[in-house]
Amino acid sequence: MPAAIVYRGMTKEQLDAQYNIRAMIPDHPEIFKSWAARSERARDAMKDRSRLDLGYGTDPAQTLDLFLAGEAGAPLLIFIHGGYWRAQDKSEFSYVAEPYVAAGICVAVVNYRLAPRVAIDDIVSDIRQSIIWLYGSAAGHGYDRNHIFVSGTSAGGHLTVSALATPWPEHGLPADVLKGGCALSGLYDLEPIRLCYINREIGMSEETMKRQSVIDHLPAQAPPLILSTGGDESAEFKRHQRELAEAWRQAGLSCTVIDQPDGHHFDIIERFIEMDGLLGQSVLALVRAGA
Repeated sequence: MPAAIVYRGMTKEQLDAQYNIRAMIPDHPEIFKSWAARSERARDAMKDRSRLDLGYGTDPAQTLDLFLAGEAGAPLLIFIHGGYWRAQDKSEFSYVAEPYVAAGICVAVVNYRLAPRVAIDDIVSDIRQSIIWLYGSAAGHGYDRNHIFVSGTSAGGHLTVSALATPWPEHGLPADVLKGGCALSGLYDLEPIRLCYINREIGMSEETMKRQSVIDHLPAQAPPLILSTGGDESAEFKRHQRELAEAWRQAGLSCTVIDQPDGHHFDIIERFIEMDGLLGQSVLALVRAGA
């Protein structure tokens, strides 16, 4: 008998292949090691401007690292790591802050609790809690709480868009607390995640999937959003971006897509921090325009 179709014309095996990033990038262990080494060097280089392991909650995982630009009233860019909500750590991504700090932008690299210890609902709550903490702590660290931007990659892309779609007055913050966002290779429709191999590791329920699929919960108002994904990524990652961009624009919201001619799921981070490249320049322009 032919294999059963589980999602949009794909079998379970085909769907798994679309999301198996590590299988598509055989040298991922070396890439992860390089991230850790580069981040250690970045923390050392920025040690006089670093505030590490600041707690925004009571759980040991609810921490963030703050890298200051050294200028009073500088804007703040939040970065949220990926890992399919169940892997990686902020300590691997300190290197992302260095070029933005050099450009006069403070950076907060946020940690969050991981699945399956907690549900995606809780992870979304962690990001919201970190933004509430950052807003309230601005005066003590010298950045401008009225110029906060959010970014993230992969699962962090999902969390970025979720933050942009949050009704912030319900959480005690101004509706426009976030002035812009950049989501890299994000996951905005969580149904295929629930149906593929990843869900064996994160345990997402159908109810959670429906609540946290950001493409189905667009805000009435939102700041400008930049989207980008690697040109060599799977068709599914490209679909996520294409469909969110279409929906975002149809809702009357501002969305800019930075097309990449090539590059894989991890390369997109490199382009995010290349200040002379199109993506890096676009993020700089967004932050400077909003600030």
